[in-house]
Amino acid sequence: MSELLETIIGDAGTIGICGHIHPDGDSVGSVLGCYLYLKNVFPDAEITPYLDQPGESFRMLTGIEQIRSDFQLPEEPFDVFISLDCGSADRMGKCQEAFDKAKKTISIDHHITNTGFGQINFVEPYASSACEVLFGHLDREKIDLPTAEALYVGIMHDTGVFKYSCTSEKTMNIAGFLMSKGIDTANLIDQSFYMKTFKQLKAMGYALNKAELQLGGKAIITVLTKNDMEKLGITSADTEGIVSELRTTDGVECAVFVREDAPQTYKFSLRSNGKVDVSAISSSFDGGGHKMAAGFTAKGELDGILTQVYAMIMLQL
Repeated sequence: MSELLETIIGDAGTIGICGHIHPDGDSVGSVLGCYLYLKNVFPDAEITPYLDQPGESFRMLTGIEQIRSDFQLPEEPFDVFISLDCGSADRMGKCQEAFDKAKKTISIDHHITNTGFGQINFVEPYASSACEVLFGHLDREKIDLPTAEALYVGIMHDTGVFKYSCTSEKTMNIAGFLMSKGIDTANLIDQSFYMKTFKQLKAMGYALNKAELQLGGKAIITVLTKNDMEKLGITSADTEGIVSELRTTDGVECAVFVREDAPQTYKFSLRSNGKVDVSAISSSFDGGGHKMAAGFTAKGELDGILTQVYAMIMLQL
């Protein structure tokens, strides 16, 4: 049996929890699920979840308003700090300093590129999601409905509603258990995965209109500049899902979405249809991820960075 999270935490009075910068569904679900579970188990402890502002699509989740996006960290070190869905310490962004200062640190993750940066590391590279790894360290009898909803959303997002290759029999068994808690699966899937805000629709349409095929149609790319985003009135959260949509293009083996976050600073999101290991490409830029889904941030001239990325894709085709 996996070691339970509460056994490791012990008598900690203060607990910090964080996910990665620019959070996706798994990051939101694992942070919120961990927070809700620990609040039930340790009602007297001071537990604080940190995360960049989650997208509107997660507003139906109980406790989402408890997530601190102001990153006002206490001066005193946490007794325990838990990192979720982060392959390396820098992925925690503003929480990295608090993590480093904490008396005990725990990393719960599923990225094959994880650097083992915690004092205690629960890393399962072949798990579907951080939520799946986290579930393995929770007492099933103490998982309530709100916790189950958060974990289900995280698993559902990282598996593409259970269709990606990372979905295993174990994944489906866990999802089945979470469903037994009474969650409204249809509503959670529609609201958090398929439903789009008007700004997200604008971002998606604009990005798809700019898309170009490369490498003889084997790769597809689109770029949103700072000017594009200002013109559309959107934020980084509104770009969620663009790269996954690009991946569905007929004949494409690798999809690349590039977002300019600052002058000469670009966030790359990569998706593969099987032939290209995008985690290998991402790792060469100090990024991380999985064979089918990965990302990194790079600084410099965009044309030069793209030339390197295209060359790496070509080598694998």
